Amino acid sequence: MRPEAFECVDITSGPSGFPLNSQQSSARAPGILHLGLMTTLAAVIVTPQLMLAGYALQSPDIRQMILDQPLVSFQLAIAMAFWIGLFAWPLKGLFNRLTWQRAVEITPDKVTVADTRARGVSQWSAPLASYKGVAHHIRSSLSGTRHELILVHSEAARSVLLMTADNIPEAEISRMTSLLRLPQMPARELYGRRRSLETPARPLSWRTVPA
Repeated sequence: MRPEAFECVDITSGPSGFPLNSQQSSARAPGILHLGLMTTLAAVIVTPQLMLAGYALQSPDIRQMILDQPLVSFQLAIAMAFWIGLFAWPLKGLFNRLTWQRAVEITPDKVTVADTRARGVSQWSAPLASYKGVAHHIRSSLSGTRHELILVHSEAARSVLLMTADNIPEAEISRMTSLLRLPQMPARELYGRRRSLETPARPLSWRTVPA
């Protein structure tokens, strides 16, 4: 999942700094409200069209017209599919975001990520030595500005959100880079990668547990 999708990040560490554990999820209340509004809007727009189509198909005259003019029927079917897809795609994304939680564990040797979703649990891991550094990223949106620390990998799918805050002081960034023994990297290293963070690319260790 993209780093901006996780809004709630709870980070803990052992006495020596390791293991470093992070529990990440999206904000539930705004997400549920957004999902409810989108579902209501979809029902208001799509349901009458489905009812009208069902009523029309019950008429022998309309059924005969459909058989006589297949091109018009195809165009109507495409229009109906467009409206359904227009709402189905964002609703699916909102649902996935609400039900997706991530647990990150970092030890001196390895980074392990477990993603819990509606369809089950997936887990992957990578050596800590394979990471390039830590980037301090400032993200702006309509809801405001937040600071992020991201553990950067050459494969974007393995980059991991470490922590978020309204402000991350330089002392905290230095503490994190010293603990991980990695350099601080410019935030621009996060851009220019086209591969989605939601699809890990051939993880070193992968298992799937059905829900």
